[in-house]
Amino acid sequence: MASDKNSVIVMKFGGTSVQDSVSIKNVINIVKSFDKKKVVVVSAIAKATTALENIARFAADKKVSEAEQLLEEIINRHYVIIDELVKDKSLKAAAAERITEFHRQITELIKGLSIINELSLRILDAFRVFGELMSSNCIYHAMLNEGLDVELISSQEVIKTNNDFSRAYPNFELSQKNADRIVKPLLEKGKIVLAQGFMGSTEDGIPTTMGRESSDFSAAIYGSLTDAEEIQIWTDVDGVLTCDPNIIPGALKLQEISFKEMEELSNFGAKVLHKNSVKPALKKDIPIKILNSKNTSSTGTTVSSRLSYPEVIKSVTYKKNIIVLRVKPKESLSQFIFWEMMLNILSKHKPQIDILLSSNNALIIVIAENAYTKIHYDELKNEFDEISECEIVKDKVLITLVGSDLNSINNFEQSIFMCNPGIKAESVIFGFNPHSFSLLVNVSECEGVLKNLHREFFEMREKGSELFEKLTKTKEKDIA
Repeated sequence: MASDKNSVIVMKFGGTSVQDSVSIKNVINIVKSFDKKKVVVVSAIAKATTALENIARFAADKKVSEAEQLLEEIINRHYVIIDELVKDKSLKAAAAERITEFHRQITELIKGLSIINELSLRILDAFRVFGELMSSNCIYHAMLNEGLDVELISSQEVIKTNNDFSRAYPNFELSQKNADRIVKPLLEKGKIVLAQGFMGSTEDGIPTTMGRESSDFSAAIYGSLTDAEEIQIWTDVDGVLTCDPNIIPGALKLQEISFKEMEELSNFGAKVLHKNSVKPALKKDIPIKILNSKNTSSTGTTVSSRLSYPEVIKSVTYKKNIIVLRVKPKESLSQFIFWEMMLNILSKHKPQIDILLSSNNALIIVIAENAYTKIHYDELKNEFDEISECEIVKDKVLITLVGSDLNSINNFEQSIFMCNPGIKAESVIFGFNPHSFSLLVNVSECEGVLKNLHREFFEMREKGSELFEKLTKTKEKDIA
């Protein structure tokens, strides 16, 4: 992309990048180092979202004292950040006053929820959004204290979504109108725009969230709405790696990866970038740069429309807590009636379906179990039993190799099974596009299969290119 298309960059900083005053000071220095128009998107401080969810659950169980005690801990973490970063007395007072107001609002939510005793996804979202509201307030006043010309906006006023609480999806047309009215005039004035990730609101103003770790998605949305020249995702790893470094200490960093490959990698378990982040960037051809806020000397990984390395495996990822539904339609039902009834059941329960395989007389549905949006599998099975012979198998792992033109790589499938001679893969799946190849295995086999695949495709082969970069020991410490 031409650098003169737009001078706006979007910079997203995740929970570990803003977890305390030292980290936030580092974020401010990073923001200062870029002499461009900037939209800065921030997450809640580390572990705050989980704490807020637990507060809501305590309240729903009428454990009000436990909820208030946990809330006190979270509130105090924000007061400490303000005290350590905001030295100007008037700014410190203003920042603390906002946290006190958020404390009051959450306390009211706790009292109300303890009375109705029913925790819906809508109410959970009402609790969750306070994480970003509090962190952005602290960061805003810390930036003002450092002399930055910054304006704090509310993502609830900009990003309008549907009412699918806990995994809402934005209405880009409405959001664009809001960005044109709120965000762009501030950028034209030369102001840094500070916004919250993770959240939006319905057209009626009801708070929504877009799924766990979706601040990346928020950054991509702001990138699209402002026609940014680059979206930067600042996290606590050096970029996209060839495997989870907690399992493969010798994992390599990718210098670049294509949008399509990154989308597959995110869909199948890689946590470095939220799965929905690629779509807005791809649509407007805005490159995404994944960078390490704890190691700013790293070159990171660039995600773009360019495919410089075809017929190459880029990474191997995995997704745990996989549920497999084996479904055989009842003979009394025609194929079309069965499919209609099956889709109605899935639409009602809304599981996250990773893969659906069908043959003439059977289906395999691969579902990623997610505690974020609770699925009642007993109810799901009971409804499937009415139209089919249904078996639910839990505790599987989906292992996926991601790259480009995998079907053109010599002896690709043979190499997979040669390096895993004892594997009992339940299903072998090529993706809809030639960018992924998945194996469904038992939990006990996961780590061994990952190590064998990484050794086969990354450690035993000469790459002869600059695509892969070894991580130094210093960088590995940063990752851990």
